[in-house]
Amino acid sequence: MPDDTTPLETAINIVKQKEYPSSSRLSAILYMVEKFEPICIPVLEEILHDPQEDSDVRSGAALALGKVGGDRAFEILKEMAQNEDAIIKSYSMQALGILGREESVPLLLNALKDEDNTVFASAAEALGRIGKPAVPHLIDLLNNSKADDARCIAAWQLGTLRYSEAVPSLVNVIRIEKNPDVMALSIWALGEIGFGPSDVLEVLKWARSHEDPAINKRAEMAIKKITRHVN
Repeated sequence: MPDDTTPLETAINIVKQKEYPSSSRLSAILYMVEKFEPICIPVLEEILHDPQEDSDVRSGAALALGKVGGDRAFEILKEMAQNEDAIIKSYSMQALGILGREESVPLLLNALKDEDNTVFASAAEALGRIGKPAVPHLIDLLNNSKADDARCIAAWQLGTLRYSEAVPSLVNVIRIEKNPDVMALSIWALGEIGFGPSDVLEVLKWARSHEDPAINKRAEMAIKKITRHVN
């Protein structure tokens, strides 16, 4: 009798069978993403919820959900981004970044308090992937957080995203900041954004004479970048 199993069904069967090598199952997950149909979601969800499952396959399932998107994928990833397993938590945050939904931002900002460096880094990366919807939240983090490492992430991502809405806050931070790392990254961010009101160059010229050599250097580089954009 002919085999009526479709290639997608074959991929799903491979993913569900733990006796297959993880490399084969990950390739099958990639195929599921490429040929996605709603029947894939419960399979990926089951893998993510199984603590006995291979961690690479679970991580692959998380990233797959980020790529296929949709409301159900978002809900699953939001739950798994609070998982006790740091690896799964980390990959789920990366997947939320791929999804790019603003609703993820509060969870990701909270994860910047996590003591696990992998989780912290994944949350920071995800915030950058979300892009413009994250900008107001990053500005608020830069202005109001008491954690200097989180404020550094905010300045870094604001510079990476290059939205001019961040300029006034970055200028203000440079004027009043006591932490040299936050200050240096805020200076770098202004250089990356490359434009803004006239007081941008004024504050950068002031920072160029700062007693900290690292801040001097950052300010000099930022001035050159902005001058290049203006001219």
